[in-house]
Amino acid sequence: MDFTILGPVRVLDEGRPIRLAARARAVLGVFLLHPGTVLSRDRLIASVWDDPPRSAVPNLQQYVTALRRAGIGVESAPYGYLLRLEPDRLDLLTFDEAAHRARLEAARGDLAAAHRLFGRALALWRGRPAEDVPLAATVQARIAELEERRENARLAWIDVRLRLGLHDELVGELAPLVEGAPLNERLWHRLMLALHRAGRRAEALEAYRRARSTLVNELGIEPGHDLRTLHTALLNDTAPMPPSTEVGELGGASSGAGRVLGEDGGVVRSRDAGVSLSREPSWTGVCLLPADIADFVGRERESAELVAALKGGGGAPPIVIVSGQPGVGKSTLAVHVAHLLRERYPDGQLFVRLAGASAAPRDASDLLAELLRVLGVDFAALPAGVEERAAVYRARLADRAVLVLLDDAAAEDQVQPLIPGTPRSAVLVTSRGPLPALPGATAYALDVPPLADARDLLAGVAGAERMAGDPEAAEAIVRSCGRLPLALRIAGARLATRPAWPPAELARRLSTASPLNELRSGPLDVRATFEASYAALSQPARGAFRLLGSVPADGVAAWTVAALAGVSAHDVDASLEELAAAGLITAGDGDAAAGPRYRMHDLLRGFAGELFAAEESARSRTAALLRATAEACARTTEAARELPPAFAPPPPGLPARTPPCPEGGAWLAAERAVLVALAVAAASAGLVREAALLAQALAPFLIVRGFHDDAVRLLGTVAEAAAEAGDTAIEIRMRLIRGDAEVDRRRAGAVAEEFRLLLARGSETGDRHAAAYALLGVAATLESDLGSALAAATMAAERFEALGDEHGLLAAWTEIAGIQFYLSRYDAAAATLRRALARAEGHSAVHQAVKSAVHSAVHRARFLRSLGIACYETGRADEAIGHYRAAIDLSRELRWSYGERVTLRRLAQAEAALGHYDTAVARLARCAEMFEYAGDTQGQAMVAYTLGEISRRRGDERAALEHFTACLDRLDPLNEPVWTARARDQVARSRAALG
Repeated sequence: MDFTILGPVRVLDEGRPIRLAARARAVLGVFLLHPGTVLSRDRLIASVWDDPPRSAVPNLQQYVTALRRAGIGVESAPYGYLLRLEPDRLDLLTFDEAAHRARLEAARGDLAAAHRLFGRALALWRGRPAEDVPLAATVQARIAELEERRENARLAWIDVRLRLGLHDELVGELAPLVEGAPLNERLWHRLMLALHRAGRRAEALEAYRRARSTLVNELGIEPGHDLRTLHTALLNDTAPMPPSTEVGELGGASSGAGRVLGEDGGVVRSRDAGVSLSREPSWTGVCLLPADIADFVGRERESAELVAALKGGGGAPPIVIVSGQPGVGKSTLAVHVAHLLRERYPDGQLFVRLAGASAAPRDASDLLAELLRVLGVDFAALPAGVEERAAVYRARLADRAVLVLLDDAAAEDQVQPLIPGTPRSAVLVTSRGPLPALPGATAYALDVPPLADARDLLAGVAGAERMAGDPEAAEAIVRSCGRLPLALRIAGARLATRPAWPPAELARRLSTASPLNELRSGPLDVRATFEASYAALSQPARGAFRLLGSVPADGVAAWTVAALAGVSAHDVDASLEELAAAGLITAGDGDAAAGPRYRMHDLLRGFAGELFAAEESARSRTAALLRATAEACARTTEAARELPPAFAPPPPGLPARTPPCPEGGAWLAAERAVLVALAVAAASAGLVREAALLAQALAPFLIVRGFHDDAVRLLGTVAEAAAEAGDTAIEIRMRLIRGDAEVDRRRAGAVAEEFRLLLARGSETGDRHAAAYALLGVAATLESDLGSALAAATMAAERFEALGDEHGLLAAWTEIAGIQFYLSRYDAAAATLRRALARAEGHSAVHQAVKSAVHSAVHRARFLRSLGIACYETGRADEAIGHYRAAIDLSRELRWSYGERVTLRRLAQAEAALGHYDTAVARLARCAEMFEYAGDTQGQAMVAYTLGEISRRRGDERAALEHFTACLDRLDPLNEPVWTARARDQVARSRAALG
């Protein structure tokens, strides 16, 4: 596929034009004006619309899709889109290459070859770039730049033909050019020279008169030095000087007549001036790159994207910033990519270390001096100032294809003076931060490699056969290293230097509390690498980094750091930005609550934890955790108000329950790991009361959303801390809530004895409130003795009512209704549920005053579902469906997936009872997916049970037998004795019917 931009925008597929809509062609035009350049979405929009519409983003995506459908390979790249084109597929790239080769041939003296190449290059121009597509005003600067490049090439071609003696041809070409651009002194100079060499001296003098008259009349100025000098030579009939850019502009026009820049950037006297050559020290093809790593593995995608971003082709040198945390492999990747690009940049590959991660980054002036010495500039001739040195540096690199690799940059002002000035060069920078203020740079964030590449890196250093012999140990080492390349290389090196050392031993050592102690080998040291970055931080940033080590969570929001530090979130912004710029934390995308989260590698967090323990006093550590836990508890209590309180006596001051609140649930989802970690850390630090309050506030969310493992682990940790501290009341409450979490995930049998012990302890200590919850817990575990269960639940309800605990009372009524279902007392269950629903909704006149205290959508969803079951079991399927739908709506508002899926199954059951079999079966298929996704085998069993009922209603007993058997296979007889018995009865019934 071929493309043209030097005139109308065209696309040819094997010679056949491809038709595109006007805006799609405009977007293509922007890509062709910047070939091989990653263009951000915002830049594309600004290039296509002067006043972008509100629909600009979806419109742009639509146009990119249209280009792709036409076979144009627009790729998605980090931070934008990219169109890769080979030089022979785009007229702009072909023009640039031909013009560059022409200048080289002219400099070498092969004027005939230069003549052919310039002619071929300029023949590609068919008009103004992108002249037939609607582009925004911001693109005009780029178009003007390209037109200036065409005029420079035309002038260079004219100079070549002057040297070839093609004077008459040039007179005919230059005459209309000066008419079209009468203020262009360079054209007048060449017309005068061509006329003189063609033997038309008088016409040459007349041309000067016309040029002077135009300049004086239009601009009020006299002609420039070159034009006046040529005029004087013509008047004196002496040999005129050649144009100041003759031989081509390899490094830009010289300042004096007869002086040009040679191919190596040195000053050359023109042959036509009759002066011998005289040059500054030259340099060609210098390579300063460190050696590529022989065992480099992985990073194929990253390498390809960086190579593409650095190929250039635009009007400015491509600049790519590779950023990432210490030890992630930025320098290794950058050196590898630079070696891949050596042929693309044959004039040289420069490399310099900027020491940005150290406490004393190198000065730009010293860096320029180092590079200029390499480029052949005499040290004695170096100017003193940074700006002057940068100017010499840019002049030495002008119009050369040089790749500059700047390793470990500290900040933008350290990099800016080292950027070449012409577009044939490129700059690759590594830095621990993204350097966002560097103009025109493309940021590329480097993360740890994928698991497979991490394994390959370890095996490449330690030995593939050795790692394959103990894959479990290899996996454990990779996991302990967090896939950090530096850590993996050190781990592999340690194994390589100890051939008799089993990998399992290193895996065991790395699994200890201080894996950094093991990650040292020779000059490589993970801790030392981290220390260098830490030492370069300001004092406030160091403090924030240490505080981050106190919370073992994957990511934190600013409020967490602020609470630990005892300041506002605004006050820690600067420290967090500094940490992100140093690569010690990553400012990731927004979380579920639409807030930014700051993440830290596990090894970095361990290092921060070491500093927190070593540099903060015990008092300050405790104070930080106390502040953070208190703040977390207050926020959690407020965010969880849509949920029922935990299964324990509520703490004083518990706020009223509210209707479903998406914002609160989103915040809890985003902060779950941090909240759990804070509660565990507080319990471990002896802050038992604060940890218990946070755990009790968080537990309802963990249980309702299905994070039972988190809930059980957290509550168990706090209960153990309370036991060690001798706080029996807190211990009992934590164990009550933990037992409820186990019952909720249908492990009642596992906690039956626990509830009995808690009931005894509550009675012994006189804690009647806790004993009431324990008694209700006992009722929930008596599935094989439903009579005793009903009596226990009824007694618990009476105690809750006497204590004034509305939540406990509603929980007891829920349990009573469930037991009544199992006993087939559906009318009694319905009466219980209606009473509970009226209480929960505040419809009871007696309890109107306490409506806000007990209003919980979870309670109401449970009551509505259970009321639907009562209606269904008493033959009122239509009424049941209404209750089910209301329960499903509430569950979805609460993002309560368990409540939604179990009620959906009941809804399908009721629909089948009304003969809507296809609708019911389709709904059950969706239920089965939801149960499978949640890992809910009991739910999958119940779906199979309902499918068995439907098959029997349809008269297909054999299919019914298959479904009931599948149900029985999935049920756990110990934890689900009632449904196991029912499934066995149905299997027996089907077998009897089938004979």
